[in-house]
Amino acid sequence: MSTNEDHEKLLEVLKFTPRTYKIKLWGYGGEHVMGTVKREIYDYFKQHRLSVPDYAWGGDEFDSVPEEMRPFEPGLYYECDDMGHVNGVDINAGHLQILDENEEIVYERELSDLDGCDINLCTVEEVWVDEKDPGTVVFYGHTSDKGTFFEADIDLKTPFDPEKLTINISDFDSNEIVVGVDYDGQELDNYGGDTSGKGSDFAFYIAGSNTGSGYERYRDMDDIKYKLTDWFPVKTDPMREGKYNVQTQDGYEYHAVWNGKFWYNEWNADEAIKIKKWQGVAYDPDEHFLREELDNIVLTYNSLEN
Repeated sequence: MSTNEDHEKLLEVLKFTPRTYKIKLWGYGGEHVMGTVKREIYDYFKQHRLSVPDYAWGGDEFDSVPEEMRPFEPGLYYECDDMGHVNGVDINAGHLQILDENEEIVYERELSDLDGCDINLCTVEEVWVDEKDPGTVVFYGHTSDKGTFFEADIDLKTPFDPEKLTINISDFDSNEIVVGVDYDGQELDNYGGDTSGKGSDFAFYIAGSNTGSGYERYRDMDDIKYKLTDWFPVKTDPMREGKYNVQTQDGYEYHAVWNGKFWYNEWNADEAIKIKKWQGVAYDPDEHFLREELDNIVLTYNSLEN
């Protein structure tokens, strides 16, 4: 830097009146939790066709789950976090604002545009399903929220300098979440936020099972690969009420419910829908797990024989 530039910068500092600026981070983000679960719990949820998302939010219907088969108490998903727990705005869907004492914007950027040249980016932790040994059951849950995730004051005695700002990030299984902000080496205190929920997802994953087509996981009964019946025409009614695989006239397949009188979508039980054909599970779902156990016994026996 030249002598003139040094002089101008010093004059700028001397003329600067100490003031408090505000930093805000807003956009889309949420809470992420990850923790280990016993394999017996994974098997119990699958065998009883329990919904992990429903259990995560809690309800009286889960009172019958034995204590030893509970990954956490119903509704307390945030306690299953021995691997990691963060809450913040997503670096790829957030916005940064710096406001002066008059609420005037002095700096503004999309977080996804930051490249570390002016504002520093620092990954402070990494949390991965596969950091556990292959075969380990990992509970991973997250909520999707929108709003302001971070607000803090920056007490300045010199003009705001974006190069003194550091955004701290947690890489949570490829989700880059802002977990804190430093200015000039000092951590800023987040005094709150205002967000609204937009969705959530919770499931059990098997570490080491992703060979390119996704993890082996259990979220709800839709993740169980049952053998299905042949297709039946719509004129043939199912013998039992419940959820079935259906196909529409244009060939689209999805799950619908038969109530004994008509077909309807899961999200609207009052409105009948038109389908072309349907298929269901080919046998009692409880037999599915018995068959799995018998197959495992055969495989084990054959390996010992060989």
